[in-house]
Order: sequence, then structure tokens, then C-alpha cells
Amino acid sequence: MCDCIANTGLKADIVLNKRVLMRKKVIGLAVAAVMVGTAVILYRTLQPNTYRVEDILAVYQGHQDYNDITIEYPLNETLFPPEMVPPLYRWNDGVTASSSWLIRFEFTDGKPCMNFMATRQHWTPRPEDWENIKNRSLEQEAKVVILGVATGEPIRVLSQAKISFKTSKDPVGAPLFYREVNLPFLDADKDLPGIRWRFGSIDSPMPPIVLQNLPVCGNCHSFSRDGSTLAMDVDYASNKGSYVITTIKEQTVLANKDIITWADQENSEQANGLLSQISPDGRYVISTVKDISVFVPKPELAFSQLFFPVKGILCVFDRETGRFRELPGADDPNFVQSNPTWSPDGKYIVFARAKAPDLRNTKHQGSVWLTPAESRDFIAADEPFLFDLYRIPFNDGAGGTTEPVKGASNNGMSNFFARYSPDGRWIVFCRAKSYMLLQPDSELYIIPAEGGDARRLCCNTSRMNSWHSWSPNGKWLVFSSKAFSDYTQLCLTHIDEDGCSTSPVLLEHLTAPNRAANIPEFVNTHPGAITKIHAQFLKAKK
Repeated sequence: MCDCIANTGLKADIVLNKRVLMRKKVIGLAVAAVMVGTAVILYRTLQPNTYRVEDILAVYQGHQDYNDITIEYPLNETLFPPEMVPPLYRWNDGVTASSSWLIRFEFTDGKPCMNFMATRQHWTPRPEDWENIKNRSLEQEAKVVILGVATGEPIRVLSQAKISFKTSKDPVGAPLFYREVNLPFLDADKDLPGIRWRFGSIDSPMPPIVLQNLPVCGNCHSFSRDGSTLAMDVDYASNKGSYVITTIKEQTVLANKDIITWADQENSEQANGLLSQISPDGRYVISTVKDISVFVPKPELAFSQLFFPVKGILCVFDRETGRFRELPGADDPNFVQSNPTWSPDGKYIVFARAKAPDLRNTKHQGSVWLTPAESRDFIAADEPFLFDLYRIPFNDGAGGTTEPVKGASNNGMSNFFARYSPDGRWIVFCRAKSYMLLQPDSELYIIPAEGGDARRLCCNTSRMNSWHSWSPNGKWLVFSSKAFSDYTQLCLTHIDEDGCSTSPVLLEHLTAPNRAANIPEFVNTHPGAITKIHAQFLKAKK
């Protein structure tokens, strides 16, 4: 009897235990299901590329009339150089309900599109994705479609924008040398050691600083055509007219023996030198001397100074003989002759010329500047001061007859800063309503080298286009612009065989924040040709 009772209790315990185990198993499965569901939701939330893209494309109607997104950069029909680093895509979506954006790249190679998601109105491709994008758009038109999305239930496409682009087969093929300064100008002038120079290629995240802590003003610079010689103003703001000419090395030295002074020429009234440029073969330097300029500092950040010469003639320094010589035909004191540039073969010089004002009653007293009051009065008169481009044969320094350059003279505008293409076919120059240098309305125009109808380049931005330089292969033009920032930035455009340009490529990555990049120049050498520039002449002067 007792045994039977005991067995019955045992069976009851076994049944109870099985029920408990079954209940735990069911509860465990339910918890696991919840966890899996939660994981799926989190995965979809954290991995929009694998979930949201499909949902967005399922409701997207390509021909539907969506609200417009404005793509601020890059611009439509941009042609990127093959060395270009990943750019920062920026757009403005006026639809406040848009909370995410699909960036879709469409190609003509028959392969699948590339899709990316962003939760802000800017985005940069990963380097590996950008290389893929460039390869698939090489000399082939591709499109970028940006869709603004409200990611509720259901997902809705609210806005869109489309632009086209290509990647060029033509490399830039040369490093840039440029100056990086603080703004406004008066701040930079008070902190000359803070001005610095960078040297490197456009595929560098940010080219290294090769020169800084210069306690005197280093200004306009130029290189010989083969990239072996550097020439640069090193003391203009100190009113000493010093100019350095030296050989390029990895450890480049600016030595005392490499310094000339424009005041050393005979019969010099005042000769501080302005906008100088070395000849293609490196033997000569052409400069504006006996110069007097208008200078007006301004408080605003973008255009913090107004500066241009109102008097000056051209002078040549011969490095072989050590002699200075005024250039006959460009030495008329009734005109201001400035901003010279050499043709690639060194046979011609193109320069900016204007009728000089009467300065007999001014009080500059031998200074290279008009007094501040006189400069302000000159500007306040609100009369245009127009420069025309003129050409003169060099003739080994003998000069000759000057002639106006057709298309860049007598056009009711101010024409300045001419630059020949390396093959000698084209001249690109600046045109503005008045004055020269740092003009908000300055735009780039191109003419045949012998003169002709001027064409406005397509690369012009909305605000200031200047300080341009051709790549040695003649395929690209770098220039400075203030369209995207008050701090001057560098832009790049492709120039084809017909002299046509493309939308500007912003080289935003080349400049530190809150610094202005100016006077960019391509150098016909490799990116490691200069690693450091030593201002040894400063020690020698002590």
C-alpha cells in the first residue's frame, strides 16, 4: 500500500516538473522572439543602407514632381580630376519634414547603382567608395540623385535633386605652392610670422607647411618653367624692396646671397618692387618699380583691403649680369604699368596699363603708398580706374613697341592678371568694373594669345575669381574664389583644346579652417621637391 502511494507521488512530481520545464521553454522562446524582433528593428534602424534604401526606392517615382532640393556642392556638370579626394556633398532641403536623405549614384556602365544614406544635409563618400565612383564615371557621364525622405509609416519621398558629373582622364600632374593667411588683412599684418606657405598635390588631405614664422612680409612668388627656381617678395610691406631668387631643393634655403633689392637700380626714385615674375628660363625677373599704390584697409572679413598701383614702370633684373634695366616701351611715367607676365617662350610680356593720375600734390613723401586720407579720397571720388592689357616684345631686355591686347583692352572694364597657357595658345585674365586685385566682381576670361574675342569661362563662381595658374600640362587651371566662404579658397577647372572650362571643383581640403588661401601656383616638379624652406637671410642680416 505504501509503495503504491509512493509511486503515485513520484509520477505526480514528474508530471509537474515537465509542466514547469514546458512553461520555461515557452517563456524562453517568447523572450527569444522578442529579442530577435528588437534586434531586427535595431538593425534596420542602424543599417539604413540595407533596409531603408529598398523601402525608399519602392515608393520613389522618378518622374513625379517632388519639391526641389538645392545641391550647393558639387555643381552640375562638374568634371573631377582623377587625383581628387572625396568631396563634401552639401545640399539644402526646404522641406522640414525630411529627416533622412538617400544619395544615389547612377552610371551608364550597366552595373547596379550605388546608394548611401545620410541623416544630415551633407555627406562625404568613404575613400574606397569614392575611388569606385571615379572609376565608373571616367570620361562617362554619371548622375547624383538626392532624395529627401520622411521615415514614418509609411515612408514618403518628399523632395529631390539631380546633377551630372564626370571624372577626367587628364591628371593635374603637378603640386601647388600657395600662401595661407589670417583675415582680416590688418590681423595678418600684425602677425606676419603666422602667415604660412603650403606645398603639395591636390590628392593630399592637406599639403604640409613648408614655410612659416617669417617676420617680414612674403608676398608674390613665381617659379621658372622647369620648376627649378623660386623667386619671391620677402620684404615689400617693410618698405625695403627685397626679393629672393633661389634654387629649389628639398631643404630650400633663402640665403643672403640670393637677395636683390629693387632700389639698387640706377636713378631710382623709389623701387620696392611689385607683382614681380621670373622669366620661364629663370634668367630674368620683371617687376613694377617706382610704384605708388592706393591702400585702404576695411573691417569686413571677406574683402578687408583695397589695394592697387596708381604709378609704376616695368624694370628687368638680369641674373647673369646683375644689372637692372627699365624696359623700353613700358617705362612711360604718364601711365601705371604693372602686373607683368611672360609668354612661355620668354619673347613677350603682357602687362596691365592705365593712365596715371596726377600725383604732384600728394603727400606720400617718397612712400610707396598714398597717405590713408589720400587713398580714401581717391576711392570716394567713385570714378572707375580701368586697366587694359598691353603686350610688348622683350628682345632680351631691349623692349619695343607696346600694343593693346584685343579682347582685354578698351572694353569699358578693368583688365588685369594675365596668364599664358603653357603651350602659348591662350591667355586667361581677370575682368572687373574697376581697379585690380581682390575685386568682388572679378571674373575669368579667355582669349587667344594674339588677342581676339574674349569668352567668359564657365568656371566663374559668384564672388571673386582671381590669382589663377595653369598646370604644366595645360589641362587644369587653379584659381582663388570667395563664393563658398569669406576665407578665400582654391578652385580647379578643366580647360579643353577649344579653351572651354568646366564647373569649378572646390579644393576645400587644402586649407585650414579660418585661413584664406591665395596666390596659388602650379610648380613643374614632384610633390616632394620641397619639404622645408629656410629663411636663412634673416640671420645673415642680423
